[in-house]
Parts: sequence; C-alpha cells; structure tokens
Amino acid sequence: MGRVWSVDALYDNGAMSMYATITGITESPVAEGVLYVGTDDGLIQASEDGGQNWRMAARLPEVPELSFINDVEASQHDANTVFAVADAHKFGDFSPYVFESTDRGRTWRSIAGDLPAGTIVWAVQQDHENSALLFLGTEFGLYVTTNRGTNWFKLHGAPTIAFRDIKLQRRDQDVVGATFGRGFYVLDDYSPLRDIAAGALATGSKVFPVRDAWWYIPLVPMQARGKPTLGSTDFTAPNPPFGATFTYYLDDVPATERDARQRSEQQIRERGGDVPFPGYDKLRREATEGAPRVLLMVRDDQGEPVRWVEGSAEQGLHRVSWDLRRPAPDPVDLTIPGFAPPWAGPPQGPLVPPGGYRVELLLVSSAGVQSLGSPQDFNVKPVPTAPAGTDFNNVAAFQLQASELMRRVASAGEEIGRARERLRHMRAALVETPRADPALFARMDELEAALVGLQTRLSGDRTRRQLNEPTVPSIRNRVGRVVGGHWDTRQMPTATHRRNLEIAEADFAGFRQDLSAVIESDLPQLESDLEEAGAPWTPGRRLPPQ
Repeated sequence: MGRVWSVDALYDNGAMSMYATITGITESPVAEGVLYVGTDDGLIQASEDGGQNWRMAARLPEVPELSFINDVEASQHDANTVFAVADAHKFGDFSPYVFESTDRGRTWRSIAGDLPAGTIVWAVQQDHENSALLFLGTEFGLYVTTNRGTNWFKLHGAPTIAFRDIKLQRRDQDVVGATFGRGFYVLDDYSPLRDIAAGALATGSKVFPVRDAWWYIPLVPMQARGKPTLGSTDFTAPNPPFGATFTYYLDDVPATERDARQRSEQQIRERGGDVPFPGYDKLRREATEGAPRVLLMVRDDQGEPVRWVEGSAEQGLHRVSWDLRRPAPDPVDLTIPGFAPPWAGPPQGPLVPPGGYRVELLLVSSAGVQSLGSPQDFNVKPVPTAPAGTDFNNVAAFQLQASELMRRVASAGEEIGRARERLRHMRAALVETPRADPALFARMDELEAALVGLQTRLSGDRTRRQLNEPTVPSIRNRVGRVVGGHWDTRQMPTATHRRNLEIAEADFAGFRQDLSAVIESDLPQLESDLEEAGAPWTPGRRLPPQ
C-alpha cells in the first residue's frame, strides 16, 4: 500500500505473500524431463533435464512486473509448446493475461483474443486430441476456444463465479471446474466441441458422435429420489443424466405460418406501414398448424425402432438423454396431479439389452419429416458387476414380454372404466327417455354387475381388500409383481417371476374374450336401444342416423 507498516499490523504481515513461491508446475506429456514452474513474482522457469538444471523463461509481454503466475500447462501435443496465465489484480490491473510459447518459453504471444476486459484468468487446459481446443477457468466462469485463442466463448450453465482450477478428465472427456465457493462443476462429454473446432457447425444440423453408455440400475433411495436420509430439503447436487446422452445442433428451424406472418408484420410496423388483414383462411390454418418438433429415433443393431426421444426444437446446441429403456406401457394420462409424492417417478419401460444402437435426428414440421445429418452409432455396455452366467439378452427379453402383457392388462382396465362411465351416462339418459322400455333398468344393472365381475378378475376383489382380507392374486397383481420385482434389476428372472407371468397370460386370454363380448356386443346393443327410444346423446354413442 505504498508504505511500511507497524510490526503490530499482524493481519497485514500474515496476509502478504513472501514471494519465491511456486504457484504452478507442469511436465510435458510428450517429452520426458521437460518441466515448467510459475511463481508468485511473475517468473517462469524451465528445465529440459528433469529438474537438474533450470533457466529463466522470457518475461510475459506487457504483464506488470511481480504479477502472479496463476497456472502453467505444457502442451498435450508439442514438446516445445507451453501455456501460461498471469494475474496482476493486486496492482489494480484486471486484464486477462493468457499466453502461449512454441519455443519452451523463450518467446511468448498473447492468446487472450476477445476475452472480456476485466476477466482475471486462473487456469488453462488443452484438449488432448485437438490442439486448437483450450479451456479457461476465470473469475467469471468457464471459457472455451476452438481456434487456439483467437475467439473465446463462455460455457453456459456454469455459474458466474471464480473457477480457480480446471482439469480435463481425459478418459471420459469431461471438464471439471473447482470454484472459489468450494464447489465442483462438471461438463460431461465435451467431445462435441472438438467437432465444432473442426468446423462441424458449418455443415448444418446434425447429431454429434455419442459416447458409449454404461448399462446398470441407478440407485434410488427409498425416501425422496436422490435424497438418502436427510429429507427432501437438504442440498444435493444432481448426478449426470443416466443413460446415453445425445448432443445435436439445429442451424435452422422452419417457421410456422403464424411466426412468418408476425415477423413480416413486425417489418411493416418498423417501416411505419399499415399491417394488412391476413384473411380468415390463413388464420384458420395458423390455428391448426403444429409447432416444429425434434425427435431422436433410437434403433437397435438390427435396425428395429426402440424409442423416440424428444428434444428442443429451438435453434442452437442441445442435449437430451435416453434412459436405456423402451417406452412405458402405462396408459396415456394427460392430467397433471395436484400433488406427487417425492418417491414417485414417471412411468418407465423395460430395459433394452446391451449392444450396438444408432440414433437419428429428425425434424417434424408442416413440411413433413426430415432427417438431419448422419445417424450416429454407439454402444450400451454392461457394468461388469452382474453375477456370473447372467444372460442380459434373456433379462431384457423377459422384461419386454412382461411389458407387452402389462400394456394389454392396463388397456383392459381402462376399457372397463370407460365402459362403466358410458353406462353411468346411459342411466342418466334413461330417466330422460319416457319412450324407453323400463326393462332397460334391469339390463343396465346386469351389465354393471358383469363389468364389476370383470374388474375383479383383472384387478382383484376390492371389497375384501377394504376389509384387509387376503384375496386370490389377480391378473394385474401378478404382472405388477413381476414388473416391480424385476425391472429394477439386471438379474435373471426367478422361477416365481416366470410362473406368475405364465398364469397371468393364461388368465388374461380368457378374460379378454369375456370383456370383448361385453364391450363389442352387450354395451353397443344397449346404446342402440336407447337411441331407438330417442334418448339424449351419451359418450360412446355413434352419430344418430338421419
């Protein structure tokens, strides 16, 4: 602060650097014995014989004397190249200082490029496959360059906070950043940035190469999802998305007729003109036109469709993950519950087996379905923790068999519910139909009893359950036990699992015939009789004849 302080100013004395402190050290990964160290007094030293002898590197150009060398990193590709970042904020200079030397520190050039002024740089890393791809940890977040420092781009998603150090997890292609707030942030699989550095964005929309996915069952605690024992309000950072992660780029998205009209009208308004009325036909088309949708089609190694995964249809880079499962067999339910318990998750389908898969990027719009870019192949690999002799294909095939039966059983349950709702409306309509035969009341009672009996066969005896009495396992109960007991494991199905499915399939075959007779014959006949008597319309009835 421009003067010498009292010996009693212990805070000042204790907080000040003593200098001659090594702040960073790096060894060349391509040339054994080539070492560099940076120090807190603005100097960089180099050794080419494993530290036996050292020489002072050239001073960093235009960096204030006694600045802090925050990081030095030897190149992953060239034995003569090294990167350095300096920090002069203690002198009131917050400029970003980032440098590269291609002659082992004898000369330096700035690669700060277009980094924002006032951005202190703390750490630098170079990709091990593309030498032009560099990452920076700065006072205000993470930055990346795809052209060796000419242009820098902020990595969105990371907080605007000081990243004091960064490392590249080279096996899994992850960026790991450590913040001054004692937090860690991870960008999983940054490999698409290599393709971007190679000019991938110039070739249009595409899905990038997909990292192989590990096949296992994620641990879900019994309490809230992701909350082991501390309740639902403690802070827990999210895990990476499970399964296969797809990264894709949209360079253009077709505009809907409404969007195109509104953009045109905006230009007219900006010119001070009058906006014409578009016409009712155009407005009707706009009202029925759907927005563009992006779907990623996953196929197995035989080319069979496995799963649609829907992604964002906005222009730019996006990511979406597939949970390595087929679609859920549950009936479609578009209602939004007012409350969902924290342990309840969305419906899930059966696991696919490990093996080779392919993903294709598709754009669905009013112009049709368009395939974007080239499909990408990837593998689903089992984590090697399964019991010896486990046949993963057998596991997945059994889950698929259970899924198909569950889909048909659930559909039958919905059909019974819909039939009973139709019958409820017919009862109300019958009272409003004086010309109807009063015998219809008894026929409705008989049909209601038949539907209740079918529901009992399918889902169990509700009356006994209400009294906490044991019941004979129903069709749905047997299938549910298989799904609940096997779909969250990679193990072979037990003999009980297989026997439950056999019994359920046999019982369901007879049940399906009886249900069809009621829904396709008895119920329509009752509706027809009501129509002949002049009853008001009820759900399920066909359009009355002229």
